[in-house]
Amino acid sequence: MRRILIFKTDRVGDLINITPVINNIKLNYKDCDIDLICSEYNSQIAKYISDIKNIYVYKNSLFNFIFNNFKNIFLTKYDVIFQLDGKNHSFFLTLLFRSPLKYSLKFIKQKKIFSKFYSVSRPNLIYQNFIKTIDCYENYNLEDNKSYHYLSLYLNLLKNAKLKILDKKHNFKFKPSKRIAKFQNSYVHLHLDEKWLSVGSNIRNSLIKYLSSLSIENNIVITSNLGENDLFNNMYNHFYNNKKFEFINSPTFDNLISIVFFSHTCISSHSGFIVHLAACYKKNIVDIVDSKIFNELDRWMPYDISYKRYDINYIENIILNKN
Repeated sequence: MRRILIFKTDRVGDLINITPVINNIKLNYKDCDIDLICSEYNSQIAKYISDIKNIYVYKNSLFNFIFNNFKNIFLTKYDVIFQLDGKNHSFFLTLLFRSPLKYSLKFIKQKKIFSKFYSVSRPNLIYQNFIKTIDCYENYNLEDNKSYHYLSLYLNLLKNAKLKILDKKHNFKFKPSKRIAKFQNSYVHLHLDEKWLSVGSNIRNSLIKYLSSLSIENNIVITSNLGENDLFNNMYNHFYNNKKFEFINSPTFDNLISIVFFSHTCISSHSGFIVHLAACYKKNIVDIVDSKIFNELDRWMPYDISYKRYDINYIENIILNKN
């Protein structure tokens, strides 16, 4: 039986973004065991990825992680290790694990020093003697930006490990059964995260005006992970008498999964968790973002999805796909 180890000690959306990697490993090696080293934050979603056997949580301390997991991990021999988060602690830990095959992206950034450009990469040259890598340029102004699509590069690592790519779609097999939102039919879900806090009153007013129009034909569930904040409160005060709206502040991860699952469209300012989870559930996805980061977002998008992107300064131009 093969044993595979994956590192993903970053955010929730980043973990969901590698579900095609996990799925393709299982499609190639049906009887393999896949262990995951994740962050404390994305461990809340890792428990729902059924193809993962063991979950080990990294809590920002190399010493504590090694001490707490020495018997479980460091004495285990893995057939392949995929380091997919690019974190320095993960590169160091990768060297300590027993495995003949270790793969990672080599993250390269162009830096200008005294009018000259230099390439800085991680892992460094020492690590590269032990880990097989594929180049990934992190500068988002590159003309061939899409050629450094993160999921494509992760899947290329599988190819280098002699695995076949059989399915590129996001795959989150957990299906919630309990409805959190009050609406029995599907609805539009708008999620407000920290990216909305910096927008001015003109954009906020445009969003309220757009939602008023949208509610004529749609029920709308608005969530926020920011606790008490002016934007959420202003929207609540504006729409609280409108039965087409429901407001859910600070939902748990479990509840947010349910809210996305029973919706038909998810709108956010590219909240990674919402976008990638919505892709798994084949929802219509709408990103409202500053046009300055359009190019950057191309590198993160899932395959084969119903997706539209709009400039946050022109919210009135948003058109939803009709299911």
